[in-house]
Amino acid sequence: MAEHPLELPSFGAALRAERRNAGFTLRRLASASHFAVSTLSRWENDKTTPVRADVVKLDEALGANRRLVSEWESATGTGFPPWMRSPGAREERAVAIDTVSVNLVPGLIQSPMYARAVFRAFHPRADDSEIERLAQLRVSRYESLTSRNDPLVTAVFPLGPLRHLPQDLKEDQVKHLLRHLERGRLIAYLIPETTPILAVSSSAQLYHLPDGMTVASSDHVRGNVVLEKPGDTEAIECLVRDLIGLASPRGESVSLLEGTL
Repeated sequence: MAEHPLELPSFGAALRAERRNAGFTLRRLASASHFAVSTLSRWENDKTTPVRADVVKLDEALGANRRLVSEWESATGTGFPPWMRSPGAREERAVAIDTVSVNLVPGLIQSPMYARAVFRAFHPRADDSEIERLAQLRVSRYESLTSRNDPLVTAVFPLGPLRHLPQDLKEDQVKHLLRHLERGRLIAYLIPETTPILAVSSSAQLYHLPDGMTVASSDHVRGNVVLEKPGDTEAIECLVRDLIGLASPRGESVSLLEGTL
């Protein structure tokens, strides 16, 4: 007997279930999500399928805590496309990037001299030309993004490692940060030296894409890795919020940077 092809789960059924679990009628959901009742009905009956951005709005209106987004991904066969595994491709498509680090200035906003020092520490046997090549590649990333999609970058990192740098290295990095902060597309939150950070051991990033999708990644020994397990993105989003809560406010963070010069 011939086997039946594997069918994807129905998004419409998932939407109907989430709506009923929330105690919403179609009319109430239409009011909360600003979609027409007829549109919602077509989605629930799998006559048409919404795009991700619309699913995010539905999820928020129902308080579904990203469950509906996950159901949409399963139903449409949409996970992470191949391009999303490239840090460069994620950066070039992002409208905003959140980056956190607990021991360094985040790589995306490192100055040339700071990047050289970081690569020299990680590659003590490399020759100077290789260190310079790596540093220029790192620094050019942000310069390229500012002329392409110019994402709003929110960076959260400790003040301590920056304050205790050699004076010339510190000045190069601080002036680099202040220049981008003045341009208005970088926001910095500095974590005080006396604040212990126990929740994270490596840097992490959130890429906010134009279709409403958010992708989380983290830096490990084998490079920048996309976090794909259920709940990973939400965990990094919570981490970013928590670290911002521990950090000095934006205006005070700028003053702290200026005070290190």
